[in-house]
Amino acid sequence: MIYTYEAYGQDGAVERGELDALNEQEVVDHLRARALVPTSIKKQRAAGEGLSSGVSFSIFERISPVDIVFLVRNLGVMLKSGLSISEALDILIDDAEKVKMKAMLTRVRTNLRGGKPLSESFSQDLRYFPPIFLGMVKAGESSGKLDAVFDELGAYLYKEYNLTQKVKSALTYPVILLIGSTVVVWLMLTLVLPRIANVFNASGAHMPAVTSFFIALGSFLSNNLILSFAAAAAVVWFFTGFRKTETGQRFFFHVMMRLPAVGTLVKKIVLVRLAHSFGNLLQSGMSATEALELTGESIGNDVYERAFKEVGDDVKEGAALSKSFSKHPELFPNIFVSLVTVGERTGTLGSVLLNLADFYEEDVDDALKTLASLVEPVILLAIGLLIGTIALSVLLPIYQLMGQFA
Repeated sequence: MIYTYEAYGQDGAVERGELDALNEQEVVDHLRARALVPTSIKKQRAAGEGLSSGVSFSIFERISPVDIVFLVRNLGVMLKSGLSISEALDILIDDAEKVKMKAMLTRVRTNLRGGKPLSESFSQDLRYFPPIFLGMVKAGESSGKLDAVFDELGAYLYKEYNLTQKVKSALTYPVILLIGSTVVVWLMLTLVLPRIANVFNASGAHMPAVTSFFIALGSFLSNNLILSFAAAAAVVWFFTGFRKTETGQRFFFHVMMRLPAVGTLVKKIVLVRLAHSFGNLLQSGMSATEALELTGESIGNDVYERAFKEVGDDVKEGAALSKSFSKHPELFPNIFVSLVTVGERTGTLGSVLLNLADFYEEDVDDALKTLASLVEPVILLAIGLLIGTIALSVLLPIYQLMGQFA
């Protein structure tokens, strides 16, 4: 929103002007940072806005990872062209189509003009900017190479997004199959079998054990709909809500690490992320201990975060990185430790890690395709067997009835 303000300075002179800010408090903070005392702040409708100011749409808006990638890349291009960070933010705010993006960039600009460093200005929106982002920006500010840092960040964030999309794509079809088959089986048990059971009971036909089991299960589900939906909600929460907790992360990680093929793939995905993060932070000029701490926080895996913390503690005491990583063979394979050793000896650890990340990324891509090609037929076979067993439980009593009348 556009705010008009009136304030006076230490010399008593009155200053009037306009400021694009999210709320009045941001205007007050901006004026105080300039040693101005506000006497009047009024909200105006921004140019080109309708009466609704886009509020009805902003509720459903979200800033996606793609938006952040384009933001970072555009900042890098503008800084390379000679614009200041404040001028670049002005342009991005004017061009922003999403209300939330405009508001977020406005907050950053207000904080920046209030005298805060750029990394601290971005830190108010941690849901959009991971620790590695803030760490690299801080390192870029210290070295005076913000344009290069934003280029590296743009490449890093794009690779992270690309990796996430590959994993989601590989999981989408199996998840749809599982959900669809679960719904079909539930409908058969709660709607079809109870009606057929009435016919069998009226005829006095003897029902096989498998038929009796499915009829009893269907009767229980149809008579306890609230319990059925509660169980379904609990399963959904287990795979969505609980998985995001610290305990859930450890549980799912240990389970997946013990699954054939899946465990190796999970480890490779994590290694891609940590090698990208750690390598980029080192390349930006950050110390190894700071880079280890930020990498652990940005991986999103509690097990690896604790391992990185232990490695960081060892490094602070003077231990070599490769020796510290070798204490966790279940998390860091020999090739990772060996390349870290080479990088330490040659002083090129950052570039070595980035090359390792590229290697693992190609390996992950191939592994995802292989796993998808194996999982899909297994799920289809399991679904077919389950539905076939239910169908057989219905057909067996029918054949017995036909035999009685033959």
